[in-house]
Amino acid sequence: MLLRTFTVVTTIIASALVAANWNVRVMVAGFAIFIAASIAWMANGWLDGKVSLIVQNAILLPINLLDVWRWLPKLEKEMR
Repeated sequence: MLLRTFTVVTTIIASALVAANWNVRVMVAGFAIFIAASIAWMANGWLDGKVSLIVQNAILLPINLLDVWRWLPKLEKEMR
């Protein structure tokens, strides 16, 4: 129950941050939270025996990692 609540809350927060698109820091934070959420969703899927949930988030995880990697140079520029 606690893991499922964590996954839902982190997914909602990450979605809101990415959708808001306020600045680069917020975008990177949103994608970083999406990474944590994907890992949590995979754990939840493993505990519940839901292969589709594991596969879905195993695909979303590298996408979110790629997004963090893509936004990091912009974050470095902004911090100078």
